[in-house]
Amino acid sequence: METEKTGSYPLYTLLIEVTQKCNAACDQCGSRCDIRSEELLSKEQILAALRDIKENIGTYTMLNITGGEPLLRRDLFEMMREASDMGFEWGMVTNGSLITDDVIESMRSAGMKTATVSLDGLQETHDSLRHLPGSWKHILEALKKLKKAAFLDHLQVTFTANRRNVYEFEALYRILGPIGLDSIRVSFMDPIGRALDNADLLLTREEILYFTGVVNACNRREHGTKVIWGCPHYLGTLLENRRFSCFAGKYTASILVNGDIFVCPNVERRPEFVQGNILNDSFSEVWKNGFGVFRQRKLPEKCAGCKYEKQCAGDSVHTMDFEKNEPKFCFLDHMEAPSPAAYKENLFRQYPGLSFYEISAEENDAVEVLIEPEAWQDIARYFHIGKKHPQSMYEQQMALIGFYIGNTAAIRYVVPCDGALRAEDNAVFTGRITKKAEKELQIINANYYKSDDRSLCGSELSASEPMRFLGFIHSHPTQSELQYSTGDEAIHERMLKKYGAYIGILVNPAEGAVGAYSGKDLRQAKLIVPDM
Repeated sequence: METEKTGSYPLYTLLIEVTQKCNAACDQCGSRCDIRSEELLSKEQILAALRDIKENIGTYTMLNITGGEPLLRRDLFEMMREASDMGFEWGMVTNGSLITDDVIESMRSAGMKTATVSLDGLQETHDSLRHLPGSWKHILEALKKLKKAAFLDHLQVTFTANRRNVYEFEALYRILGPIGLDSIRVSFMDPIGRALDNADLLLTREEILYFTGVVNACNRREHGTKVIWGCPHYLGTLLENRRFSCFAGKYTASILVNGDIFVCPNVERRPEFVQGNILNDSFSEVWKNGFGVFRQRKLPEKCAGCKYEKQCAGDSVHTMDFEKNEPKFCFLDHMEAPSPAAYKENLFRQYPGLSFYEISAEENDAVEVLIEPEAWQDIARYFHIGKKHPQSMYEQQMALIGFYIGNTAAIRYVVPCDGALRAEDNAVFTGRITKKAEKELQIINANYYKSDDRSLCGSELSASEPMRFLGFIHSHPTQSELQYSTGDEAIHERMLKKYGAYIGILVNPAEGAVGAYSGKDLRQAKLIVPDM
């Protein structure tokens, strides 16, 4: 038996589309499978192709059974038992809704090694996206049974992020944790297949940034389930410890439902990309001598000269616009931040008649701090700026939440987080304060980005990253000239070390005085405040 990987392009993964029938009609589906689709290849035709691969390529190739919904094919396990007997290892991608005790036993007896089961959010969202009422609960129970059966080398859930489920991933991750999955595979919904009809579900820039941040956070957990990013797209440094490459036609191929020898099944099925057909051609010969258009893929003209040209190489083949010869998804289009000037211009459009005044005690080019109008109103009310300062408000503070655009720190939200043992010129700062700020930040991100009122966070005004903790503002009610105390300096240094960047703002409410401090040198930064 020849099992050694040979040639310049070893075939690591072969996807076999055993059916296009599907009992779901997922809004985010990359194909257009439905229950009316036909099965065009017989078991013997598929097995004949596998015998050719065994003899002329080897059985190191992992067979990935896909569809449609593979479990709708009645002779599936009979066919895959013969594939296992040839020496192939195989796995399946399934929507999970048809997994029963009998199916699990059939998987075991047919030598199945891996299972990837789709879960796209919490119960209501998942069931509505897939148009399969009751499937979410069924899938969770099926996952538990598969884990208990303990015959799989790898049990995985796949999650496709879109606008309806992106903020449910953290909750789903916690629910799946006790099952003991080997991994969760995630990706974005792409504008292909049925998803083209539901373009309103495609993620916005802010949602992409939020979701990649959540994935990174999950993977930093010492004992959490590993989250694996799917093959699309080039995402720069948004994802930690990930290198991008599209393997279509280089290390991955597929046999489509009609026998066509193809690359990734998600690639647009253009006639010029079909390399042959197993009904007429030897798959092994086609693999060794074909796929040139993918192996010598030329960089799209749009990408020439891009600073990410080598790392991205035109992004994923399956999201290419072949008519325009350019990628539908471009890292630069989605990730490059607007300039501070563009941000301020949009802010003025949102608040006609708005003007600002600048407060700066010394030159500091490192950062400027801009407080947006609604946040400033909350600050003014909370600290009674310009009014008699109530004794009960001594040494109060608020967390500053916003984002950076270039060197501009924009404060959009403020959250009360007072200290302990407050006195007119002193308060105790505890770890509870930062934990509260981080919790409020989590809530803000989860709710703000779901809102339909995104006027301050549309494409023209996008921040360079999701909302983040920026620092604290607190009052010095008895200090006529604002100045950091020794304790304030120590807190600033701790926060700077913890978060990498930190802004501290002091306010004397009765005097109406306010100042901002940033950086390691604690210099007073330029503070831009609405003139309201």
